[in-house]
Amino acid sequence: MKKIFYAAAIALLFVGCSLEETPKSKFDESEAYKSSTLVYVNTVASLYTKMYNRFHGADDNYNYMSEFTSDVLFLPGRQGDWVDGGKHQNAFMHRWDPSTDYLRSIWNNSYSDIALCNASLEKLEEIRALKSLDDATINGYVAEVRGIRAFYYMWLVDFFGRIPVVTSSQAGISDVQQLSRSAAYDFVKKEITEIIPDLASDKSQKLSSEYYARFTKAAGYAMLARLAINGAVFSQDSWTGGKFTGGIDKVEANVTNWGKADKFSVDGKTMNAWETVVYCQEQIAKEGYKLEANFAANFTNAGNENSNENILCCPMDDTVYRRSDTQVTRSLHYNHASTIGFSSWNGTAATVHALNVFDYKEDYNKDGDLADGTYECDDPRFALSFFYGSCSVNGVKVGSGVSADKWPEGYYLGYEARNDFSVEDYSDPWGLYVVKWAGVRIKKYEYDPTTNGQNYFNSDRVIFRYADMLLLAAEAQYRLGKTAEALALLNQVRDRVGVAPMTEINLQVILDEKLREEIWETMGRRGDLVRCGLYTEQNEDKFVGMKHAIVCADYIYDKDGYTNVFPIPVEVINQNPNLTQNAGY
Repeated sequence: MKKIFYAAAIALLFVGCSLEETPKSKFDESEAYKSSTLVYVNTVASLYTKMYNRFHGADDNYNYMSEFTSDVLFLPGRQGDWVDGGKHQNAFMHRWDPSTDYLRSIWNNSYSDIALCNASLEKLEEIRALKSLDDATINGYVAEVRGIRAFYYMWLVDFFGRIPVVTSSQAGISDVQQLSRSAAYDFVKKEITEIIPDLASDKSQKLSSEYYARFTKAAGYAMLARLAINGAVFSQDSWTGGKFTGGIDKVEANVTNWGKADKFSVDGKTMNAWETVVYCQEQIAKEGYKLEANFAANFTNAGNENSNENILCCPMDDTVYRRSDTQVTRSLHYNHASTIGFSSWNGTAATVHALNVFDYKEDYNKDGDLADGTYECDDPRFALSFFYGSCSVNGVKVGSGVSADKWPEGYYLGYEARNDFSVEDYSDPWGLYVVKWAGVRIKKYEYDPTTNGQNYFNSDRVIFRYADMLLLAAEAQYRLGKTAEALALLNQVRDRVGVAPMTEINLQVILDEKLREEIWETMGRRGDLVRCGLYTEQNEDKFVGMKHAIVCADYIYDKDGYTNVFPIPVEVINQNPNLTQNAGY
């Protein structure tokens, strides 16, 4: 648990004023911007609070639409639980539309927070003109605010493609014009590359630093690497006609060539997208980031706020900064969580596809004792990332709570996981047991039963991590034809956890390694799949003809690829005649 919190200015970040309040509501205007601390509090601090709440708080719709629409986890419709009109199951099946509430929330929250960023940037320029602070200090604050704003725009370009770019707090609806995807992407690219020189060379994930939980130079490079790896997608103004569908073999050559044609100007160097990813990884290493010797150290309650691997995290602290994380809470079976000392909701589970990538082995006889079964995986990251098999807690066996006369104990049955369970096939005693216990559950972030209420945790949530940068660079080197360099980068990640090195490499090898290393954390899986032509494709968990309950729609294969981009919310289209809907919706 965090015992200290580095500086008064950052403490104010978590309990201080909001930008929705005018500075005068907290300070006299003449006093509010006299010191660098007050300027930070009144123009930057609450923007971080907003951003972290969007990505790892109560408003985690970015995380939801990135990860729950991909191939690694889902929220199964467990008949009486997690049905909610089928919205979770339909998200996994790509059956959203312009009225989907998650998309409306992402759009509205993003532009609301972007407006606050714009207001802060304007205020910072007013302060600059007063010459009460030196230009270097102002430039640093401006860079942070532009970084936060670019973070939102990067996700908007990813999710919606054709978006308005608004840089004034005074812009009205009639002033908002929809840009092509490539133009919006170029704006984000320019923003990130321009701010990096003004960001501090300090550790964001270092509790004693005044830059704890703030954008630093390494975080800027990490955001640029994440943008550049998807540049081949974002630079294209159309995504239908099968452009990003059909799998890796179909799209690899085009995506690689588009990335080579996509130019970046970074630190005075001109590079293509793939070279930029490699350059960013190398610069982050020069900033002092490296793999932690212990994989789990990046996710623990005590210590991950000083990780040498975590580049930018959402701060979580039960006593100093309380932020809820429902993704973890909604995973464990109720009986398992209560035995640990938590309350949970028996929801999120890993997909069968994820288990296959890990080569997880599970074998049991449902007519016998489940304890006699096999539940094992050779990759140590599996046991560190999942609760699986028996749910015993310190020798205490967890009761199943269903069909207890036949199967009294709770066992997470990974390969029984389904996105949705039909009543017809799962109404017998075994079927009812499976509905409640199917799927391995989230373990990656350490639980702490001492927290004051459910959903609250003490381990910071990863946004950018050096292992991810190594794997992004491995893909970039592979696309540049440098397979030996790519293999060496990937094997750094494997060596750290003691698994055998790979001897051959391709995009599927890299994609699978990213799943094993990063599951539950980086919100990047959707982009990985789009880039590799796999986001729309069928797999073990969603396919034409799969059975499901009535609340969930049928899976329909999108060969055209229009679902690689989400629809613009209908309310937004209705309010602004300057905007048009994305193709296919």
